[in-house]
Amino acid sequence: MGEHSVDLLTIARKAIEAALEAGAEQAEAYVSRGMSTSILIERGDFKTCRSLYDYGLCVRSYIKGGMGFSYTQRITEKDAVEIGKVSAKLARQAQPDPDFVSLPEPKKVPEVPGLYDKELAELDVEEFSELMSRIVDAARVSPEVIVNCGGNYGYGEYALVNSLGVEIEARRTGIGFEAFCIVKRGDDVGSFYERDWGRSLRDVDPERVGKVAGEGAVKFLGAKKVKIATLPVVFKFLPAAGLVSSFIWAANAESIHRRRSYLVDMMGKKIASNLLTVYDDGTVERGIASSTYDAEGVPKRRFVVIEKGVLKTYLHNSYTANKMKAENNACATRAGYRSPPGISPSNLQIMPGDFSLDEMIAEMREGIVVETGFIWIDPITGTISQTIDFGFKIENGEYAYPLKGTLIGSKALDLMKNIDAVSKEYREEPGFIWPAIRIRNVRIAGGA
Repeated sequence: MGEHSVDLLTIARKAIEAALEAGAEQAEAYVSRGMSTSILIERGDFKTCRSLYDYGLCVRSYIKGGMGFSYTQRITEKDAVEIGKVSAKLARQAQPDPDFVSLPEPKKVPEVPGLYDKELAELDVEEFSELMSRIVDAARVSPEVIVNCGGNYGYGEYALVNSLGVEIEARRTGIGFEAFCIVKRGDDVGSFYERDWGRSLRDVDPERVGKVAGEGAVKFLGAKKVKIATLPVVFKFLPAAGLVSSFIWAANAESIHRRRSYLVDMMGKKIASNLLTVYDDGTVERGIASSTYDAEGVPKRRFVVIEKGVLKTYLHNSYTANKMKAENNACATRAGYRSPPGISPSNLQIMPGDFSLDEMIAEMREGIVVETGFIWIDPITGTISQTIDFGFKIENGEYAYPLKGTLIGSKALDLMKNIDAVSKEYREEPGFIWPAIRIRNVRIAGGA
């Protein structure tokens, strides 16, 4: 029997049976298979096209709280038995963990719709190549635009079984594009970036990705440096989403437990402006990060992470929720079968505010607008120190010139508490809501 036809649920059950027979007190098996295809285009020409078919099985076994973990890239019944036994053997050798209580018990809920698209799953490489070509064509808003772009799509299915009765089968599809365009005029260089992704073909617009990246590159010609200053900064939709998402990642309960987060002991405390309210909702139809259950079989749900600036919860899996005697908000996630589940948010939704984006910019006598890019916060220290790659200087409420060589340096808690406006407008990707935010008193460094 080949990997394409094997019943995943049967394989997972076999692995659990073997682990328990080998002495495991509790066990969990996760088995998956899928295909992903990626295309890379450099300077307008197709450079690489790769398809990957991946199969795998992993088992977690527990004895006195000590965990044994093993995995294999084969998904036969023989391998399931072997991996189950190995995981139990490793659990017997592991250090007992008195903080481990239990794997989750089963709870059935309705399936989240729209996570699998048959049309996308059956898309062939030629059709996907045509979509990529449309990005390139749309990006060439002038002959001098150099187009670099990448795209990927794929499908996957998995089964999750544990010894307490959890039995889940699911399948998913996904597709994404990104474009980075460059324009050169003598020594002057402009560049811009755009992306799009979703669960189905109707969720993505390759022409828009190319057009936005191409036009943005032209707009960023003539960039200048700015002097060191403390200014208000408007983070438009993508950078605002990146900033807030990075901020919330620090609420990972495992990091809190290990005291490796700047949000330790901040539960129920004010960590941001009253204007910031953020929900996590893993149940949105067709949501990019949606799923019916988390990576341990706990039903996904909508919950508030930050409400009017107050941290309302940490992000939990079953281990941290049991240890901290907290409600499990189903944030267990998997990168695949090669490692145990981690913790992360799903679809983050920043609640829109009362300001129009134009008003937020017009009110700045002097300031900066960050058009796109990702602002990363160190999850341990909360420090931010990085280049603003796609920013504009604002003078008297109007766009003056694009920026180059400009740095932002601050602390996450300072930035979030200084939010003084959130836009009515927002970018909505499947499951996500991303308005723009304005932050006062941001330290900016550059050259004269």
